[in-house]
Amino acid sequence: MKKYDFDQVIDRRNTSSYKWDNPMYAGKSMLPMPVADMEFAVADEILEALDKITQHGVLGYSIVPDSLRLLAQKRIQEEYHWTTELDWQVWLPGIVPGITLACDLFSNDARGVLTAIPVYHPFHLIPTWLNRPLLTFPMVEKDGRWTYDFVAFEEALKQKPGVFLFCNPHNPGGTVFNQAEIDRIVALCKQYDCLIISDEIHADLRIHPQSKHICIGQYIEEIPSISFFATSKAFNTAGLGGCVTIIPHQKTREAFIKKTFGYMPMLSRHSIDVMSAAYQHGSNWLSQLLPYLKQNHDYLMDFVNQTSGLDMVPLEATYLAWISYDPTWGDLPERLLENGLHVLRGEQFKGKNFIRLNFACSKTQLQEACQIIASLAH
Repeated sequence: MKKYDFDQVIDRRNTSSYKWDNPMYAGKSMLPMPVADMEFAVADEILEALDKITQHGVLGYSIVPDSLRLLAQKRIQEEYHWTTELDWQVWLPGIVPGITLACDLFSNDARGVLTAIPVYHPFHLIPTWLNRPLLTFPMVEKDGRWTYDFVAFEEALKQKPGVFLFCNPHNPGGTVFNQAEIDRIVALCKQYDCLIISDEIHADLRIHPQSKHICIGQYIEEIPSISFFATSKAFNTAGLGGCVTIIPHQKTREAFIKKTFGYMPMLSRHSIDVMSAAYQHGSNWLSQLLPYLKQNHDYLMDFVNQTSGLDMVPLEATYLAWISYDPTWGDLPERLLENGLHVLRGEQFKGKNFIRLNFACSKTQLQEACQIIASLAH
């Protein structure tokens, strides 16, 4: 099996990179760590799939083949222990458009959208895009991990939202929700008749060995749900899009499919073949990636723990560190930007005095980021 070199630094500038070619960097030396894609070359089998399309030379419309459907079904069964039916699948070009469409369909002016905060920013932006009420409740730190304030969760559910947006593993907190938490979420959503929309795009990026991903959608007998899965985060193909949506409840699925007409384009052959290659051949690459991410995570944790005024709860999954800072640091995100390091400010996720830093990069790049942060310490 090939050994991959995640220490390699690949120059992504001048490639129309959303992460590296931001116009705000013009004339500046910048280390960008805001956007959730990785700095690593993808698995050889993915490159081979792309080369095969190029060599064929035709870029027409494509359909999702049964082979890809079966691969997705197999992965959900083997990795997450959820037995699904092929008929439950709906394939879309992206998760955020799919969640937006589902919120448009299953919420209204009277029954809005509920989500925990802090959270991946489209979760709290989607209701504003749709002119729907946004309901939120806080996450809390407990026993060294981020979890829900379940009392506040129930109080929010009493306001009768139409949908609950669930992020598991959680972005930016890095939580992989355990069985007790899943059971409690399901019970409460059932009690208050709230449909669950679950984004599980980070399910394969579990860096804590004891973490077990549990699909909330397997509780279909208790409450309808819409679950989204993709290979794009784990295998670093975010620019190609593509996802599979699992909707076991027939009427919910039929309404969702009907709503896609005229809104969602077909998947490209590139996204189809890349997802197939990731599912079928990506295990060697991923098995080497996860320990590398864990090493970066631990290096960053050690740095944070040794730096006065910074704090970070260990991640169970993802490569997105959620770091709190003491107000005495001032406007840390702005100060970092002025000194050549771009991170996302916590307010983007509805979290105050936090930064989110992407450590899916070479160790040398992570060391450089820590040096910039250390230079601002007081």
